[in-house]
Amino acid sequence: MVVAIMVTITILTVGVIRITQIKNNYQANKLTLESCVDNGGTAVVGQKYFWSLTSAACEEN
Repeated sequence: MVVAIMVTITILTVGVIRITQIKNNYQANKLTLESCVDNGGTAVVGQKYFWSLTSAACEEN
């Protein structure tokens, strides 16, 4: 029973940390992409691996 509780707590902790990372990454990418489009650039969003966070870049026209 104690093992099941520890595993559950671990899974919940990892989930909360990952959700926080995704939220922070989204907010940073949003600012980058908005400023890119406002300045007439082309917004590029990429992701290296399936589990990695997305990255945002701006290509100047």
